[in-house]
Amino acid sequence: MEFLKRKLLNECVRFIELCQSYVLDGRINVDTYNSLSNIKLNFIKDMLEKERSNIYLDRDFLKRINKLFKINSLICEMSQKAININR
Repeated sequence: MEFLKRKLLNECVRFIELCQSYVLDGRINVDTYNSLSNIKLNFIKDMLEKERSNIYLDRDFLKRINKLFKINSLICEMSQKAININR
């Protein structure tokens, strides 16, 4: 079961990394990014909180997850600034 949870987390991380690269390259807009990634980001948060002691995550993988959330914050911040500029 631990293997499946780890695999599912890994697939979510890879998907979000791809979405983030697309939004930063301008290939998709922020609204599309949010609709694609929000559910998976929430899933990762919930999984990490609930399964903290049941899943072994190595340091590199945890760094990738932290980077996801940092980039997500930057994307949301950029989006907010763009909205404020247009007002």
